[in-house]
Amino acid sequence: APAAAGAFAVDGPGGAEGEFAPIIREASQQRRWCKRCGMYQPLRTKHCRDCGSCVRTHDHHCPWIGTCVGENNRCLFYCFLIFQATELGWFFIEGVQGISVLEPSVFLIFGLLFIAMLFIMVACLLSFHSYLMLANLTTWEHMSWGRISYLRRFPAERGSPFARSLAGNAAAYFCSPVWCPQR
Repeated sequence: APAAAGAFAVDGPGGAEGEFAPIIREASQQRRWCKRCGMYQPLRTKHCRDCGSCVRTHDHHCPWIGTCVGENNRCLFYCFLIFQATELGWFFIEGVQGISVLEPSVFLIFGLLFIAMLFIMVACLLSFHSYLMLANLTTWEHMSWGRISYLRRFPAERGSPFARSLAGNAAAYFCSPVWCPQR
């Protein structure tokens, strides 16, 4: 049967053919009303108080880019993290090559320590978002599992009810829903 408007088809462990299907279908038909936007929220949508709008597949509001990371731009955010890590790594290597053993620069050493700290932070963030991508989760779902109405009934240790295969999860992350295969 075709999915209802606003419903998500799920595949994989516990997917459309599995035990989670009735709960997901029920959750997608009992959409929440957003008082601020005056609309019903599709499944996996959250109102961002910083942006003042509802965001589909809301991940988080990012202060670095000044907007929400969600269904329409999470691929760009992931690429942003890759480029940031690459840039910081490049600057660190260039800085290390500029250190003189005979006349070490205190400013260069502090700069390299600062760059190394930023690189570690960005690498951790990139690793976390790689995990979220492969698990087909959002930061919001990962952090607030027990408080989200459509996830409450699922055991968190079983993983996301939206999970497909690793390739399917990556496709769902990088492609818009129109281009993402349902099976």
